[in-house]
Amino acid sequence: MHRSAIDSLCAQSRQLGGSSLHLGALGLGTAALLTAYGAPGAERSAPGASAAASTIEHALARGISLIDTAPAYGDAEAVVGAVCKGSGCAIATKLAIPEHGWQTMSAAAISDHVRRSVESSLTALRREQIDLLQIHNADSELVARGDVPAALEALRAEQLVRACGATVYGEENALAAIGCPVFDAVQIAYSALDRRPERIVVAAAGEHATGLIVRSVLLRGVLSSAGRELSEAFGALAAGADRFRAAIGASWAQLPGAAVAFALTRPGISVTLLGPRDSDELDLLLRDAEPFLDVARELRGDWDDGLTPQLLDPSRWAELD
Repeated sequence: MHRSAIDSLCAQSRQLGGSSLHLGALGLGTAALLTAYGAPGAERSAPGASAAASTIEHALARGISLIDTAPAYGDAEAVVGAVCKGSGCAIATKLAIPEHGWQTMSAAAISDHVRRSVESSLTALRREQIDLLQIHNADSELVARGDVPAALEALRAEQLVRACGATVYGEENALAAIGCPVFDAVQIAYSALDRRPERIVVAAAGEHATGLIVRSVLLRGVLSSAGRELSEAFGALAAGADRFRAAIGASWAQLPGAAVAFALTRPGISVTLLGPRDSDELDLLLRDAEPFLDVARELRGDWDDGLTPQLLDPSRWAELD
């Protein structure tokens, strides 16, 4: 049977940084499955646990080998654990975010919190070991302090964790995490509109042999037909999406797949996370990415000019409403 280019990417085995994990090029993010998600003004409610389970099962059947989740995503860990039990797929999760932040916690309190978070995740995931444990929304100050990375390294030494990492926003935080020897992988936001990591972050990850996992490749739905319906405050994002669409030669309906193809073909990226709401969306993304892989590899352009950090950071969109 002929194997499609997308199937081949799923089947590829890439080492994640210096860890023992070997993963395909595609992963499944679960934020959109158990929490409200979407472009500004077009947020969609979570499809629910049953639909989420079906989507995860379908992703595994399609050859996706990494499922990314977090305690912050509602019941996502429990759903992932139930579906992935015995599947052999890799699961990435994150530390629970402390109620009052990390800043005021002592080293002993941090160690206790990290351990309790991991024990809770192991129970929910029905696993004896977490494949990739990440600090959720790490910043350069937290990395430099060292207490949380040290707690992760201690759990890895106990073999409760195979690989350690961090999810970050922004170049400064990404570079701090990449420079931390504890981390095998760093998860960043990256898309055809948010190309800031191309300047320094990708090269730094290569120099440090740190795996790069990219998320938000549709920029929370901006790189979809929803991008045409954005309010005036987000007009620059809509214009950027249209420029990319024209550059790669996609229709608005094909734009999400084209955006996935763009991320998949960028050098230096270990895993591209997809965030579909259901199995049909996943199949559509994979189908529509396929014909754009070749053109995406050669694509050059400045369609992202004029997009400010505020526009490119979904956590700041509320400031623009």
